[in-house]
Amino acid sequence: MSGMKNITITSILLLVTTAYAKDFGTRGHTCKIAEQAFLEMIDQRLQKVDMKKEQAKMTAIAKDRVENPPAAKNIKPAPKSRVFYYDPTYTLDKDAVLPCGKILHKAGTTINPLQHMDLNRRMFFIDSRAKTQVEWLKERLTNPLPDQSEPVEDRIILIGGSPSKLKEHLGKEHENKVYFDQGGELTTRFGIKASPAFVVQDGLKLRIEEVLLND
Repeated sequence: MSGMKNITITSILLLVTTAYAKDFGTRGHTCKIAEQAFLEMIDQRLQKVDMKKEQAKMTAIAKDRVENPPAAKNIKPAPKSRVFYYDPTYTLDKDAVLPCGKILHKAGTTINPLQHMDLNRRMFFIDSRAKTQVEWLKERLTNPLPDQSEPVEDRIILIGGSPSKLKEHLGKEHENKVYFDQGGELTTRFGIKASPAFVVQDGLKLRIEEVLLND
């Protein structure tokens, strides 16, 4: 008799397990219904968005970022004049290969680009939000370098202020010379801490001068 009881109990357990397994399968369908309802809700909300208005808003934000980029950090008006030098020498981390496949320089070679070329360029770093720095720039642009025999290219690198406004102020003669030090990359590389600053080649190094201006 005990054997019959065990068989009966086992049969009941199997039936219960099978019934629950079927329930789990049915519950799976409710996920699809819920997901469909969620997508419909998103679609309804998107239909309420004024796309032209949002596009105009994004265009205005992009335009403002171009005309008023974030100023380079930690660059202050020069508290005093100072002169220092930047050595552009670097070491190759891999072979420099010509298009024909010939190795020009092997990895580990130390190179100074000024040994092979002249910079022939002046770089001015200013914050155009300061009128004194803009006036200093205008005066420098009209003065040639000492012992300058050939024309040099000028580059005006803003560390703060609006590039478009400065171009208007300087006029068409200099409008194609204005750039912005995005993320402070150049000031960080050259070690510039204050503005205005002036960079020019001096032999195999770059001579950097930060200038104290009188108010």
